Amino acid sequence: MRRGNFQFIGYIILNGLHSTALFAARPFLSLIAIENGASVLSVGIITSLYSISQVLWAIPLGFLLDRYGSKIAARCGAALFLIAALGLSFSNNLITVALCSVGIGLSHVTVLLSVQHLLTGVAEDGKREQFIGMIAFTASAGAFLGPLIGGFMREQFGPGRGFLGAAAMGMLCLILALITPTERFYARSDKRIPLTGLLRDNNIMRSVMVSGTVLFSTEVTMSYLPLYCAEIGISAMTIGTIMSVKGVTQMIIRPFLKQMVQFFRRDRLLILCLLLGGSCIAAYGLVRSSWLFFMVAGLAGLSIGLAMPLTLLSVSIAAPPDQRSQVLALRVMGNYLGQSISPLLFGLIGQMVGLAPVFWISGLAMAFSSRIIHYKGKASRKSARRLI
Repeated sequence: MRRGNFQFIGYIILNGLHSTALFAARPFLSLIAIENGASVLSVGIITSLYSISQVLWAIPLGFLLDRYGSKIAARCGAALFLIAALGLSFSNNLITVALCSVGIGLSHVTVLLSVQHLLTGVAEDGKREQFIGMIAFTASAGAFLGPLIGGFMREQFGPGRGFLGAAAMGMLCLILALITPTERFYARSDKRIPLTGLLRDNNIMRSVMVSGTVLFSTEVTMSYLPLYCAEIGISAMTIGTIMSVKGVTQMIIRPFLKQMVQFFRRDRLLILCLLLGGSCIAAYGLVRSSWLFFMVAGLAGLSIGLAMPLTLLSVSIAAPPDQRSQVLALRVMGNYLGQSISPLLFGLIGQMVGLAPVFWISGLAMAFSSRIIHYKGKASRKSARRLI
């Protein structure tokens, strides 16, 4: 049991370290590309390679994780990130920057799914919720600390050598992945469901759809909330503080996922988070004063901070135990699809009718996704009655 606890703690720490290293590098990819002579179009292509590489690699990776487990994949993902970060530290041309962008994308999805594969496979009552809450918390903490570390390193050592901080944390990730033991917690089945069968599973696809909708809706706060606040006369410092309030509240609620699920029950809590989170996003397009923005951002952070790990929990429960990583890979693809479509669609809407309706529509989409969970609950109850 001590060995099991050690690997759980090791993978939770690995998740936080990797997230910190990732966000110490990724926000500065566009800057290093510009400094190597990239045009605006080239910057868009290079940064998009980060997401595209993850979408293409997610499903094959899911098959490999279900077949061989997390150990090899986690080590390869950590090693690839270290190589990519070192490549950015000493890059002198756009081809190297582009290859490193692909490397960072591949390494991130590999480490992410390796950690999720291991920690969502724990069947003990309450343990899975606790671990999912902790990996969500460490990911948020890394997203908060990483840009600060990356910016400090860039200021101290220059544009290229600034990535050495990310590389150092990448080295720590690799060491941790090498020394952390990994065990399987389930028996493999001879009757494995083909991918098409997983895609036809209503419970799985509903959970994947809700997860993608949450990312689709929340992406507008990253893309358009600063523009909207500036448009109505809020200062840059206040805008940054509003975004920080959302990020901090999103982070601090996540370690309490287990207690919240026990108190509300999982589906009810997710419905509540979707309704409250959607209402908060819609409210961004209605409020005008700074203090109201702070209140809405705090509530949005609390609800969305729970919604994302809850969708991960739903997907992991709906998945067949020995094909869980394939289903988690579908969730990752759905998330990136929602995240990619959102800025394009809402940019077009904002161009035509203004920025406020962007928040109303995205908030409505997130709130409406609660109907999917409600329908799922009704279907489960009908199935139970038929069995009786």
